[in-house]
Amino acid sequence: MTCFRIDLHRLFPLYLDGAASPSITRRIEKHLLDCSGCRARVVRMRGARNLLGELPAVDAIPFERLKLRPRASAMRIFAVPAIVRHFAADALVATALFVGFTLLYTHTASARNRPFDSSSFHAVAIGAVAATNDPHVIMQGVVSVIDADDDHEGSHRFRLSDPRDPKAFVVCEILDGDTLRAPKQGSRVRVWGVSRYDNNPDHQWFEIHPVLRVEVLP
Repeated sequence: MTCFRIDLHRLFPLYLDGAASPSITRRIEKHLLDCSGCRARVVRMRGARNLLGELPAVDAIPFERLKLRPRASAMRIFAVPAIVRHFAADALVATALFVGFTLLYTHTASARNRPFDSSSFHAVAIGAVAATNDPHVIMQGVVSVIDADDDHEGSHRFRLSDPRDPKAFVVCEILDGDTLRAPKQGSRVRVWGVSRYDNNPDHQWFEIHPVLRVEVLP
């Protein structure tokens, strides 16, 4: 389904380059909770970005040559009064805003009721998270530590460890306001979410943020 969150789409390049602010990152990843179209868009943009990075560099036209190009002359057939132009522009903007907000409200309401789409997610071992470029991952492990720090703004955290390698773990974060709840410590779970590396000096770990789905295993 088409997503009309253009305000977030234009921020995806910053998000993929790791240059987005924490608040923008939280906005984008919260939107990914229920928008499979944008998750697929992020994957396509990441692939295109990697492809462009492999292309050879091309010399740009010198700026001096660009300044020498003649400007195209504009031909005006008739003059439109300024008040008419302003009224038409205001009416066009108002109409576009009304249509945009209507479509956005309809899409958001329907997205909340859609079943979770796991088709774009791939299973990755906890110890292999550093080697994957796919942001949409499925990881399985044991809940070893639950973070009770209420000062961690906007999310609830728990640590997912590999029972075969206690040193291998990822930190899973559930966004504030989500209906998901952190699983009990010691339970075996399977987690769907967006993987990334947190380079905060106090952290420096791989994480799943946001967590989109949690399944408790027997």
